[in-house]
Amino acid sequence: MKLLTTIALLLVGLAAATAQGQALPPLAELQRQYPGQQAAYVTLRTDLTVEIRHDSVQVLAHHLHDMAHLGDHSAPYALDQVYSSHFSKLQKLEARTLVPVPGAADKYKPLRVTAFKDKFDMQEGVFFDDTRATSFSFPAVAPGARTITDYTIRHPDGRFLMPFYFGSYVPVRHAEVTITAPKSVQLNYKLFNAEQLAIKFSKQEQGSNVVYRWTADNLPAAPRDADAPKAAYYLPHLVYYIEQATVAGRQQQFLGGVPQLYNMYADFVRRIQPHESPALKHRVDSLVAGAATPEEKARRIYYWVQDNVRYIAFEQGMRGFVPHAAGLVYERRYGDCKDMANLTTEMLRLAGLKSYLTWVGTRDLPYKYGELATPGVDNHMISTCELSPGQYTFLDATSNHTPFGMPSAFIQGKEGLLALDGQQSKVVPIPVVAPARNGATDRSVVTLDGTGLRGTGELAFMGYAKVNQSYALGGLDRVQEPKYVKALLERGSNKFFVDKYALQNLEARDQPLRLTYDYRLQDYVQKLDDELYINLNLERPLAHDRLDSLTRRLPRANEFAHTDRTRTELVVPAGYEVSYLPPAAQAGDAAGPLAFRISYERQDDRIIQDRELTVNYLLLPTKQFKQWNGVVDKLGAAYREMVILKKKKT
Repeated sequence: MKLLTTIALLLVGLAAATAQGQALPPLAELQRQYPGQQAAYVTLRTDLTVEIRHDSVQVLAHHLHDMAHLGDHSAPYALDQVYSSHFSKLQKLEARTLVPVPGAADKYKPLRVTAFKDKFDMQEGVFFDDTRATSFSFPAVAPGARTITDYTIRHPDGRFLMPFYFGSYVPVRHAEVTITAPKSVQLNYKLFNAEQLAIKFSKQEQGSNVVYRWTADNLPAAPRDADAPKAAYYLPHLVYYIEQATVAGRQQQFLGGVPQLYNMYADFVRRIQPHESPALKHRVDSLVAGAATPEEKARRIYYWVQDNVRYIAFEQGMRGFVPHAAGLVYERRYGDCKDMANLTTEMLRLAGLKSYLTWVGTRDLPYKYGELATPGVDNHMISTCELSPGQYTFLDATSNHTPFGMPSAFIQGKEGLLALDGQQSKVVPIPVVAPARNGATDRSVVTLDGTGLRGTGELAFMGYAKVNQSYALGGLDRVQEPKYVKALLERGSNKFFVDKYALQNLEARDQPLRLTYDYRLQDYVQKLDDELYINLNLERPLAHDRLDSLTRRLPRANEFAHTDRTRTELVVPAGYEVSYLPPAAQAGDAAGPLAFRISYERQDDRIIQDRELTVNYLLLPTKQFKQWNGVVDKLGAAYREMVILKKKKT
């Protein structure tokens, strides 16, 4: 068939659009249908065939992406790539541009892609990843052209399948996915973010097979907004999985619920190769010697792993799921999240503490175990210590600045799947850390220096704010650090200079990071006749952070909730008196996404401004934009208030 197609193309040099499944309207009509769009998918289609091969269930996936180019700036869509790995082996790949023939409706001249480049797709932070990216560029891309990517992937293990996304970042005229499976195979599926989408579903028997089909038409382009969550939070997609199948004459259970998923994970753990390490037991004994409480034992072990084992991720085949033995990781002093979790868990057990290997999905994934118990629900592994019955401490040693007692920021609010033993598991919630435990506290005293200010103070970072600053400061040299500190402290205007500073507790995880400083700020004070106007809001976070609900359609993601506090004490210079002190202002409350309080008071020769600003969300839904904007407006007004000093009359 492929040979006949090639001969036909050589002889005729033309291809009809209907050969790709859909005849298209004229370019002008498509441009009217999709105004402002540079391209649109004619077809996004995946056809999966479930096969029973000897003692395994495999899936053959044929993908067809047919894109129509509409605008003069569609060149970015001329680049494409296909991914493959141990769990998704590339069987066939063809790509071509269909160039419209002038004066011949629905006729195209095909130009095949002949140059394909293979390379390992190394994700950030991953030392070795067996995922390969095959990239290529379509020729002759211009308005009216169509680009076709046609490829086949074999999934040798039917438990590891990729979801199908109905939408894309360009419009989609037709999206379709089919699954053809033997009647002995029991499938299930879950739709996400499809409540507003008219997806048609059918299920038909064809001989010894069952064909499942989902279709959707005329899908708009997905929005693109800054600080949005990952696509799985909002793009409509279908996740399908095999629950059971008859293999080699007997029925086997695959996926379907947490027990089945855990059976698979427990089997991975049983594959850990034994590696005895007397030195590991000796290390644990020395670490916990003299520890007064179980919590102190766990803390010492956790911090030792953070300090002494380097995080290097591996995503090579089953190594993406099977940890190395704790003894081997201890000797090597490096490992991925699974290795570090296994080492931490084993060290805690050697210290006589209850601990469990724990699978968790980071906040990149929106799913809960109760709604999707497949390998797609999680992508990370940590250790969990149960210091008292039902009281869990989540320990992620890959986040090497995170203090004991706090989960890593990117798993807040998710769930952990705890390996209680070889047969039993438990799903437990991971808490969201309260804003009061994160953020910055800045206390400073400022004096007038002509029309400038001089200040001395201390800036302290706590919780995740400290974690981020520790990462940022930890890798800086003597030239880079002062520049970073200046940017960190900068306030008032760009005429800001740091005269000296000192850092404390950079490596002390249980203590705030403290930054003491002296600074100068030039040309900041406004002078009018015998009055001085001074805005004590030297920094104005979120002053212009209104969210336009007309243009922004996606929620906004936030790394962590936090409360920032500042106390600024202005020394009133001799010969001046306070003419105007701004009133107190506040808006928002603890239940909302944003709140602030600003107050002023006079104490002897000083004016004291206290400010507290709380951002309290991890994911801000669009329905709260109005509430957010209302607080931002009041905050902006409060920021504009000035203290007025008047020269005393003599």
